[in-house]
Amino acid sequence: MTVDRNNRSHRPKGLPQGVAGTFDAAGPQTAGDDVAPPPAGGRRLDDAMLTAETYIIMDPDVADCAGYAARRLGELIARPAKPGETDDMPLIIENLRYDPQAPGGSHADYIADHIEAAYDGIPVKAPDRTQLEQETRQHILETALDPNRELRKLGLEPVRPDEHTNAYAGPQPEDWVGDYDEETAERRHEAAWKGTQTKQARYAAATEKHLSPLNDDMRDLYKTNVDRGLINGSAFDDRMAFADTLHELQEDGWNPQAGREYRKSKEFRKLEKQLLDGRKPTRRYRQLRDALCDDEHEYRAFMAADPDVFDPDERIVKPFAGLGPDVGQAAMLRLAAKHRGVGDAIRLARWDPAVEYTVPDAKTHTFRMEHDRPGIGHMSDGSTYPVGHTIITANGIKPASVMSWIHNEKPGTPEWEARTRTRFEESNGGEWKPAETDVI
Repeated sequence: MTVDRNNRSHRPKGLPQGVAGTFDAAGPQTAGDDVAPPPAGGRRLDDAMLTAETYIIMDPDVADCAGYAARRLGELIARPAKPGETDDMPLIIENLRYDPQAPGGSHADYIADHIEAAYDGIPVKAPDRTQLEQETRQHILETALDPNRELRKLGLEPVRPDEHTNAYAGPQPEDWVGDYDEETAERRHEAAWKGTQTKQARYAAATEKHLSPLNDDMRDLYKTNVDRGLINGSAFDDRMAFADTLHELQEDGWNPQAGREYRKSKEFRKLEKQLLDGRKPTRRYRQLRDALCDDEHEYRAFMAADPDVFDPDERIVKPFAGLGPDVGQAAMLRLAAKHRGVGDAIRLARWDPAVEYTVPDAKTHTFRMEHDRPGIGHMSDGSTYPVGHTIITANGIKPASVMSWIHNEKPGTPEWEARTRTRFEESNGGEWKPAETDVI
């Protein structure tokens, strides 16, 4: 009988499904090749690891990395954390997210997200936390785009003057000769730390402003649906935009759990069959139905709008960057439907060219509204290649960039200017103003 590192027996290669391979937890004793089930404390860890492996295997982007992830988890997790002990899982997650040896490259954040979901609510201890901190720190220094930001999130010391990072690979000063100038490095470290503290204070004030109106339920939805699927997390302005969205929906009495239960009810299934009238549900239909229809009135209104969501061949993409696949995406679409109607909510989900985005010019500290359009990329040899989007990122729409469009705020109006100025001043500091080209 094949046995894994957790002393569980498994089906040897070649045996058909259902023949051997698992221990009998109810058996009176063990004999021969059989092994006893793990103790109750270890069972939760075993279940979580199996869940993590399953999540990774089911994700086509990282399915080949399941074995590596399982091996690293086995090395990094020693036991469940006891009451009162510090949970080492946040460090382990970031250790794997920024591991330079991880297969899959930029998909390492997918692996980390799957593991985080599998171990949610299961605190763990590493064999040696000090060693884990040191290793995680080194991984962040080697691969993170903003090492100080990631170290700060974990409560670790910022980058020291004597530490090398790969965060900046641009040109060096003209008088660079390769010698280490300790005094200059120390001054730069102090200046960076002072700037970081100022930024932290600005972020803390803005976070309190945007999150304080949320009740406990909405705060939980915020925590579980922001910073999803991105290596470095959501941009600060996107997190605040999502908080504002949840606040407005909270005022409307939105309860996504109640909506989910309604859509599972017999009454809804009967009504759905009646209103579909022979049409087959598509992925786009389900996406919009689950976002906009939490009761009978909303579903009838949705279907009465004659939504263009029944093309079975339509390709579906996740509309928004950094938000959870369920509530996070649904909240933005629901807000768009509230202010602009079902048709525009569908256009937003489709990345329709008619949608307008508020974008910044960091050099001049100005902002304007633009349409997304195909662009041209340039290779190092001077040749060009087509780029699918000029504003929408590879991960989707920035939630903050469409808040003005969702609320029907036109460029040049006081509402548009106030919302956008606040967004960029909270995120970037300094003074911002509309570009001169923007008119009402």
